[in-house]
Amino acid sequence: MKSVSLIAFFLISFLPVYCQNDWEKETYENGIQAYSRIKEGKDYYEFRTVFTTKSTIYKAKKLISNIANLKNWLPSTLESTLLEKVSDTEFYGYTVSDAPWPASDRDLVFKMTIKRHSSKSYTITLEGEPDYYPLQSGKVRVQEYIAVWKIDLIDDNLIEIDYTASFDPGSSYPNWLIKNSMIEARMETSLNFRKELEK
Repeated sequence: MKSVSLIAFFLISFLPVYCQNDWEKETYENGIQAYSRIKEGKDYYEFRTVFTTKSTIYKAKKLISNIANLKNWLPSTLESTLLEKVSDTEFYGYTVSDAPWPASDRDLVFKMTIKRHSSKSYTITLEGEPDYYPLQSGKVRVQEYIAVWKIDLIDDNLIEIDYTASFDPGSSYPNWLIKNSMIEARMETSLNFRKELEK
């Protein structure tokens, strides 16, 4: 599992560049649909999962924005720390992800913003800010990262989660291994998130 989670934090920097605007369906398990595509303007993949769960927008928003608690449900996350609360809708956070020997653990510094579209729709965006926090000894800093959680109310106590993520810290893993491992990692993240919401 460690090798999978490491690969989930790496994206190959030598992927073939081609135009792929539409999401490609990858797998459907446990009510979670996974997709992938080459990120526009980049040479690496972005990944997406879509699923519904019995919960509320408030609970989903609270779970994602609780940065100190991310380590309890994000796969292979060793540390998660709130660096700064700018406002009720803007935060800076820091995470460390486990990596198998002999690779160094990966750390990520990000800015989180919460946008309310309506009482029935929110978007939470996490974007890499590698220079916001000093480099840490023994860690490799993730340079490019973005994740978007779109939360929509479907019915009373039923919400839809549309989650996309992409990152490129630079790596030389084979293309097929990167893609398969990233899909598995995003599925695990989504499943963990849903389990937390339904507790």
